[in-house]
Order: sequence, then C-alpha cells, then structure tokens
Amino acid sequence: MVTASHIEPASLAIKLFLDLTLAAVVFRCSRKVSVLPKVTPRMTEAGRDTDADISIRNLLTVYNINQPDKKITFYNTWAKRYEKDLAVINYQAHVFAAEVLDPVFPKERDNALVLDVACGTGGVAEQLKKLGFKNFHGIDGSEGMLKVAESKGLYQSLKKFLIVPGEQLPAPSDTYDLVIVVGALSYGLLSLDVLPELLRVAKPGAFICLSTKDEMGREYMQQLLVCMDELESKGLWIKVVKKKIDHWQKIVLPTELSSEYISGLVAIYRKSD
Repeated sequence: MVTASHIEPASLAIKLFLDLTLAAVVFRCSRKVSVLPKVTPRMTEAGRDTDADISIRNLLTVYNINQPDKKITFYNTWAKRYEKDLAVINYQAHVFAAEVLDPVFPKERDNALVLDVACGTGGVAEQLKKLGFKNFHGIDGSEGMLKVAESKGLYQSLKKFLIVPGEQLPAPSDTYDLVIVVGALSYGLLSLDVLPELLRVAKPGAFICLSTKDEMGREYMQQLLVCMDELESKGLWIKVVKKKIDHWQKIVLPTELSSEYISGLVAIYRKSD
C-alpha cells in the first residue's frame, strides 16, 4: 500500500473513517457465505471417454474441491485444457463482461491500466484488447494458468498470488483505471471480503467490473449483492450498471451436460472520488 511520511489531520481522519467502514463491511460479508453442496464426479467406463466426458469430469472435479491448496494443484494441471473444457458448457462470462463494460467506459483507452484479478488463462484481456485496452496486469494463484496467460503476450505484469481472506492484493492503492473480476466470485474461489481490496487498488473515479453466476451458489450471489449495496450505501462506490444474463453457461449434471442454462450477472461500479 502506498504510504506517506506526512498526512494532514483532516486527511488522516478521512482515511481512518474509510478504513473502519471497509472493515465493518468485510466483517459482515465474510460471516454470510455458507458451503457449496458437494457433487459427485461423473464416472465413465475405462477407454470409452469422449472429449466431452473428460471436460465434464474436469468441471465436476473443480466444483467438488473446497481446499485452496488442492484447488490450485488441480488448476495447475487443468490449465492447458481449461478453455477447451469451458467451451463445452458455452461459458462466455468474459465476453458478457466486455459487452456490458464497453458502452459505459470512456472511449480513450490507450493509457487505461487494467488489473485482472484471478486472471486465469487471460480470456478477459483477450476480450478487452478488442475494445481498445492495451495495458494489463494480472493476478492468479495458479502457476499453470499464468503460464497460459503469459503465452498470449497481452500482460505487462503477471503475479502469482493466492487471494485469501485478510490478505491485501499485491498492488498499490489508487493505481488502476479498471479493476475486473470475471469467473472467480463464487463458492470455493474468492471470498466476499475481496471487494474492499478492489476499491483500494482502484483510482478515484475508476471502474470496477464484477461477474457472478446463479446456480448452486445462489446464496453466494445474493450475499454478494448485499455487500455491493452496502458499499454503495456507504458512498464508497457508485453503481453504473447491473445486467442479468439469462444464458450464462450450461448446467453440468453429475451424469451429463444439460441443455438448460444458468443465469449470471455483470455489475459495474465507479469508485467514489
């Protein structure tokens, strides 16, 4: 975090108020999330797996892992198949986020600095590049995912960092023009107390883009909405747009891929000046 050797008393009072407000929101939000129900991985006969079978089994496996260290280990081995497996369920969260962001973000984007939190294999940066963004920093806990992201040549900085409750993001305060989280706001990934950290690293007036899905993690989504509203009521950010997406991704059942879709949400805020 950026520090200063001298702070005026009024500035110190404002900083103390914001710190206490963020701490209160973190405490309330972190108490509300329950545990994701377990699912049974799909089993197929030896030697008869189709490529789609492997994809579904991988997706069910990652849904089933709750321990952070085991999840990271799986992501490391899964990285090379990650995008291929997500295509099976028609996962397009990164596309939806870019589509919602495009009309509300200023058109001058050459110098905008983007922090891609839980960047994975870099799908978000690929979409934002099409919209004129050029400067990307990425954070992710999986070395395997970061290697794939690095191979795309879009990020000027990539950091391996496991985001856990109570830990600051490895980024300075008031730095980024856009902070974006796509695909990681769900059970077993990011806890809700990451929201104040997204605010901390964003510049005053910067945009913060969030996405989440509505499935077995319905309670997570509802508590995320509560926390977002609390931050808005405290005057820490201002809602720009919230958009529900009906066809977020196909539902993965324990034995097959459903033709039905779950819904999702993209929300964009601006940090208060």
